[in-house]
Amino acid sequence: MSIFRKRIFISNLILLLLLLSSLGTILNSEVSADSISYDPWNFIAMGDGRNWEENITNPVRKSIIENVVTNNPNMEFILHTGDMVQSGGEQDDWDKYYEDIELATQNNVTFYYAIGNHETYTYSLEDGSYGPQEWNFSTYMANVEMPGNERYYSFDHNQVHFIVINTEEFWTSGSLELTTEQENWIINDLSSNQDANLTIVMCHRPFYSIRSESRADDALAIRTILEPIFIEYGVDIVFSGHDHYYLRTTRQGITHFTTGGAGAPLYTPAATSYAIEGDAYFAEFNYINVTVTNEEIVFKTLVFSEDFQTVTMEDTFTISLLPEEEPTKTSFSLLYVLSVFTILVVVRRKLKQ
Repeated sequence: MSIFRKRIFISNLILLLLLLSSLGTILNSEVSADSISYDPWNFIAMGDGRNWEENITNPVRKSIIENVVTNNPNMEFILHTGDMVQSGGEQDDWDKYYEDIELATQNNVTFYYAIGNHETYTYSLEDGSYGPQEWNFSTYMANVEMPGNERYYSFDHNQVHFIVINTEEFWTSGSLELTTEQENWIINDLSSNQDANLTIVMCHRPFYSIRSESRADDALAIRTILEPIFIEYGVDIVFSGHDHYYLRTTRQGITHFTTGGAGAPLYTPAATSYAIEGDAYFAEFNYINVTVTNEEIVFKTLVFSEDFQTVTMEDTFTISLLPEEEPTKTSFSLLYVLSVFTILVVVRRKLKQ
């Protein structure tokens, strides 16, 4: 090979190596952009702490809140799945609620609420039913301060996108009929936040129930409307309440937690035939401590002793947050190294000619 040809060959080789090096730099920058590091952090999920009767405090609710606040000083916030009070249209019920959560208020604990069916009730009647329901939620909104329109909203915390849905605003005759306004808002919110590492939904009524046949039918009505939307836009986790027990189930790739044990009278599951293998459920007062790291999200469900002074972990569940595309990127990196090695071998042989 002439000196001139060798120079041309070496010049082309240098350009090719520079190009491959640039591709490697781009690849590495994409990996780092998807791998933002966060310190481990945690929050609490709980729900259904309403009064047992109107216009009285609830000592069970008070004990549970005090235990949660005392034993979780580093929690970022509490997700509350609804039914904070017995009759949401009665201001006295709200006054009693804030008496019971006084320790949380003193410690500046942040609550995010989902509206429950009891937040719509005004007063109870002698036959056990309720007076006209307060569908404008005016008393509820006068007593809480939530983001957005307060009835449904979303927020971000580190690598997690949270969306809170109102399953009460349009619940009629055993079916969920979302208005176009809320349905469009849900779709727009989820589609606009698909780059989140994790998407968590909170609402009051559960998508799956083992409480009773009628509750299972109600759950079917909920998921018929919302589950296809959640699947399409990649929802990972759903927290709900309404059923006063604990249930964890994973369906259609979404893990559902029903945590309705924050002080309301407990229910014994009577339709366990609706459970599937891998489900966990029990009828005890409970809350969920959720810890989020860069690698995983860990759910620890704690139940209370009879005096509510101590807790025991009854269920634990972990979801990996590692990106699924990592093997593909690793393979591409290996191909890049092999390509460079092959080129160097070819060059060496050419130069010997």
